[in-house]
Amino acid sequence: MSEYSFITHEIKGYISSLFLIQHGNDFLLLDGGCSCDFKRVKAYLENIGKSLNDLKLVVITHMHPDHAGGVRHFKKAGIPVASTEGAYRWYRGIGGFLQHKIDTYLAQFSARKRNKKREDVSYWRIFKPDFLLKDGDKLPFFDDWEVISTPGHTLYDISLYNRRQGVLYVADLILNIDGKFVLPFPVLFPQLMKCSLEKIKSLEFNTILLAHGGVFDEIKEPEILSLIDTLKEKVGRVEKREFLLFLPLCTLVHDKWLFRDKKC
Repeated sequence: MSEYSFITHEIKGYISSLFLIQHGNDFLLLDGGCSCDFKRVKAYLENIGKSLNDLKLVVITHMHPDHAGGVRHFKKAGIPVASTEGAYRWYRGIGGFLQHKIDTYLAQFSARKRNKKREDVSYWRIFKPDFLLKDGDKLPFFDDWEVISTPGHTLYDISLYNRRQGVLYVADLILNIDGKFVLPFPVLFPQLMKCSLEKIKSLEFNTILLAHGGVFDEIKEPEILSLIDTLKEKVGRVEKREFLLFLPLCTLVHDKWLFRDKKC
């Protein structure tokens, strides 16, 4: 695709924000939201005079329910889905099966904390992407967007970067909760999280899209560098008591132990 200018549409999902990127008449969806968010994406497109046929690609940054939950609906609608090879196997095995159940529960726990009416978050724990992505790849159909490997939250998280427009979608690498920038929970690979934060310091961007926090634009470089350095210092801390109780339940996936000492 040769047209680099685009419009960013933010859809408030059940738990996270979903970003529809409009290039001309074609749309790219950054993460699939929860299972119940498929209807929100469909309705949003229809409200602006478009349809699911105009959605050309869905990218899954990691396998948690508020990011990969809508996969089965988009695939059944015939929309291509892209993700990393590791991500779609994250919940494999007995440990992965149990972790998938726990993460689904944690998604509902998060929704209750925000006084949300209960909605469906059940989803596939394993799926086969139509396109496999790796660090440095350009997105299919949208070659102005680049894949940036940013593990830490899980082993296979990715961010998406539009260098020409200076826009970075960080998925769950950084959150903004109640006006405060924080790290995600859990951070299963602390050393990799520090490396990922350091990695995005080298990118030139002035707009950051947060799955939890929305759009932050006109950000100045000193603010970005200061924010990242502050967050790096907090890697390894769990500040909320309820998260400490959940932490032992977030380490059942096979790759947590296979790659527990993995370095940058």
